[in-house]
Amino acid sequence: MRIWEYIKDKAGILIGYLLFIAIMLIAFRAMRTPGELTVIFLVLTVLLLVTVILTDYIKRRHFYNSLYAHMEQLDQKYLVMDTLEEPGFYEGKLVYEALYEINKSMTEHVKEYRQSVDDFKDFIEIWVHEIKLPIASLVLMCHNNQDKIPKKYEDQVNRLDAYADQVLYYVRAEHASKDYRFDSVRIKSVVNKVALKNKDMLLESDICLDVHDVDVSVTTDAKWLEFMINQIMSNSIKYMKPGENRQIQIWTTKAGDDITLHIRDNGIGISEADLPRVCEKSFTGENGRRFAKSTGMGLYIVKGLCDQLGHHLTITSKENIGTDVAVTFGGNDYYLVDE
Repeated sequence: MRIWEYIKDKAGILIGYLLFIAIMLIAFRAMRTPGELTVIFLVLTVLLLVTVILTDYIKRRHFYNSLYAHMEQLDQKYLVMDTLEEPGFYEGKLVYEALYEINKSMTEHVKEYRQSVDDFKDFIEIWVHEIKLPIASLVLMCHNNQDKIPKKYEDQVNRLDAYADQVLYYVRAEHASKDYRFDSVRIKSVVNKVALKNKDMLLESDICLDVHDVDVSVTTDAKWLEFMINQIMSNSIKYMKPGENRQIQIWTTKAGDDITLHIRDNGIGISEADLPRVCEKSFTGENGRRFAKSTGMGLYIVKGLCDQLGHHLTITSKENIGTDVAVTFGGNDYYLVDE
């Protein structure tokens, strides 16, 4: 708030005050008041005017500058009321009370909205759990009647199961911290589970799975790590280019206390233009337009989980050469859970 802006805003009052002084000077002249008294009156009235203006300006300037400064510092602007002091002038109090009521109303609406979202997510989670029961029965029926049920039906049931898992993990991902159990997890055992889960797709697609140097332990959540590796491997299978020597390689490297898990394929790769956006929600890019099976959610969920778990996700790729997805685990065992 600048002084000239304040003076401009108070121009009417100032003009009225100056007119009052002018009238008083005319009256003093008409009454033949001694010049010394007139000068004293003029000096005192001007000093009073300047004192009142400066005092009022400083109060207002402090309040409004504080308001704007706090708003600039906050990512969530509605929290400004938690940092703001109630001003000492009437107009400022009106603004403060108005902001308080606005903040209160918005907080209530946000609370109601979050509650409705949480209720919806709870419903989806329960629904997915319920729908997975008949899906599991279908998977078992297909497995026990392989001579009667065509393989394509079993593949569709497996896809349905995978998408149900994706929905479940997506719903849980935002509040995944409630479901974390950090422990020392052997990457080899998790990779073996994922490979077993995808063995039919690997065999059917004639993809060679090369796993080496994975007999290491990292501090993470085993269940969420299994989901992430499964999503990455599913993408590798989905976007494998036709031809011979189709391969997915899985290995780890160590640099200081950090361990990095690599999952590399020699598939169709990702274009240079799409690569920076592959972890965005629902982004499918050029490959999504070529493959109707793409949802654009897998890597988005993986990236979110890595961020929450404290891991680092790196994706490098070249078109028609392949993609390397790397998950780096820090050496900090702060989250390790004692049995």
